Parts: sequence; structure tokens; C-alpha cells
Amino acid sequence: MRVVEASGKSWVGEAANLSPFGIKIREARIAAPAIVRLEFELPIGGARFAITAVAVRTDPDGGAFAFINLARADFLRIWSAVESLFLRRKLWIMIVDDDPALAGGLADLAEAHDSATCILPSAEEALTYLAQDEPDAILLDLGLPGMSGLHFLDTLARQQLRVPVVVVSGAGEGEAATCLRLGALDFLRKPLDLEQLRLTLKMLELTSVTRRLHDIDRARDLAALP
Repeated sequence: MRVVEASGKSWVGEAANLSPFGIKIREARIAAPAIVRLEFELPIGGARFAITAVAVRTDPDGGAFAFINLARADFLRIWSAVESLFLRRKLWIMIVDDDPALAGGLADLAEAHDSATCILPSAEEALTYLAQDEPDAILLDLGLPGMSGLHFLDTLARQQLRVPVVVVSGAGEGEAATCLRLGALDFLRKPLDLEQLRLTLKMLELTSVTRRLHDIDRARDLAALP
């Protein structure tokens, strides 16, 4: 992506997080607020085109730009690209387990089914992560150091963080019922049945696509507001 400043100075940056309303550019070298012209082509192909944007925020990993005076035709082109990329994105799973061997095994199985994973050893670290980014799903152990898995589920409910959670634990039926009452999507008992895990991953993929479609519909509704 080429960024052309009002002075005529231009530079090339790597684009990330494209949306119908704006874009993030890694290592952006411009202070907000500033009006720029963005010249790029969409990842789904087609001719290059230019959009006017304003730099609205500078983060450690880049700058955020909001599109302004966006022509309807360009809006629809970007929207089509975002829908295509959004629905083809890999399932992103957070694994919260303090046992490296078990967590690594879960990650290997998930990645073998074309999912991406991250492993966090405590509920506290998971909550810190969730304050910055949201995975598509969480695989959660109950017996964690510090905050327990049950406390973590309760915290998610109180903070209205609606990430689908599948509990993976050797706990009994009583705790399993408590997990489901606190909002867990499913409960897998250790030792794991691999076929049941595969079916759970398929369910999480469907849940993720449904949530993405809902987000797209909500964005469309917002875009239609006067």
C-alpha cells in the first residue's frame, strides 16, 4: 500500500485489518490527525484504486486510518473483499491450560484441522489477552493456577465476553453442569475422545462462521443509518 501525504511525500506500508470503514497500516510513519491518499489493490484482485483517509490513531504496531468521502462503488468493492477474507479466515482458538504436554497436544490436533492456536497457562493471562483481542473460541481447563476455570467462566459472563468456551477437564458431572450454567458451550471429559474433539472443532467452525455473518449484518445495518 502506498500512502501519499498532503505534502506530496509518499511511502509504502503493509496493510492489515481491512474493513469497509478503514484500515490499519503496520509501521505507519504519520501522526494523527492527518489527511492522506491511500493507493492499493484489494487481495481478491482487480485494478488499483485510491481512497482518501484520515489518520485517527497511532498504535505500537501501526496506525489506524478511517476512510472519508468513500464512493459507493469503492465501498462495495471493499465490502466484498472483507466478506471473502472474513469467511475464509482460519478458526482462531485460545487454549488455556497449565500442562504444556496436554496444551500442546490440543494445539496439534486443532492445527491438524486447519485451525490456528495460542496457548496461555493461566486464566489471568487469558483475560489480559482478551482485553486486546478476541479469539473465535476457547478450550479451557478447570484446574488452573491462581484463578480457577470456573472463576474464569464467571468473569467472562459478568464482563459479557461472549467467546464460545469448551471446557476440557476430568471434573465430575456436578462441575460439568456448573460450567454449562456459567455459559460454557460444551464440556469434554479427560482423557479425550479424539472423535468427540473433531466433532467439537467442527461445531466451533460453524459457530464462528455464524458469528462472523452476524457481525457483517450488524455492520451493514450501521452503514445504512443516516
